[in-house]
Amino acid sequence: MRKYYKNFSLMMGCFVVAVFVFTAIGAPHLAPPQTEDPYIIPTGKSYGITPKPPSPEFPLGLMQNQADVLYGLIWGTRVAFKVSLLVVLGRTFIGLVIGVLSGYFGGIVDSILMRITDAFLSFPIMAVVLVMLTLFGGGWLGIQTGGVDRIIVLALISFGWMQIARLIRGNVLVEREQEYVQAAISLGARTPRIIFKHILPNAYQGLLVLITSDIGSIVVWMAVFNFMGFSSSYVTADWGKMLNISRNWIIGTPTNAFKYWYTYLPTSLAIVLFSIGWNLIGDGLRNTLDLRYSRPS
Repeated sequence: MRKYYKNFSLMMGCFVVAVFVFTAIGAPHLAPPQTEDPYIIPTGKSYGITPKPPSPEFPLGLMQNQADVLYGLIWGTRVAFKVSLLVVLGRTFIGLVIGVLSGYFGGIVDSILMRITDAFLSFPIMAVVLVMLTLFGGGWLGIQTGGVDRIIVLALISFGWMQIARLIRGNVLVEREQEYVQAAISLGARTPRIIFKHILPNAYQGLLVLITSDIGSIVVWMAVFNFMGFSSSYVTADWGKMLNISRNWIIGTPTNAFKYWYTYLPTSLAIVLFSIGWNLIGDGLRNTLDLRYSRPS
């Protein structure tokens, strides 16, 4: 534990992520909902297109249509955690299944699964999202019911598990040749018992590092898709959608280019800090767990 405490990157990342965690947990108290759906950003007392600067009542100002920026940031933290954790869990499950089957059985099973993995790696995620929106956007998922967001999440899961599968496959290949696994096989242990009891508990090296790095990148990807208008048009407490609403005000006015900074700068900082926090945790775990990066005591 002393190694973890002495790792500045890990501690700094944990601090940043902890701030977001406490914000997400305390959202009902920090920004009490004003409607039945807490993710709908409340508006100011007056209605207007032009954003309004920060004031004592609205510390971070109002976006277009008088949407409260601070409220969107606070409740958007919950959205960020929900989406990123959902995508990471989906990717991890698929990657574990493919990696374990490929590494343990080897032979033709390994060849087929690795060729499938290589095929998935060849597709850029941006093109995949566009194709899936074209194929399923107006179908059973339904744009009108918010299905666009589900399509994007499904695309991020379906085409993001390959690195995990390759990592687990390599770890399983190493563990499969260990003496304790060969002893279990010689004693007649069944395959599920060998995989779940002996191999998997010892084949997670590097997985936590990869997962923590993925969490930050997922939020960035969702923000990119929302900013480009790929997502649904519903105005909710989502950082990407807030940037999409504010993009018309980024250039400011001819006399003051940063006049409407409060419409996009706080949201951009939240996305950057959320991503940096998880990346710092990933780097810290890598440097702490990998003996090649460990300093001699």
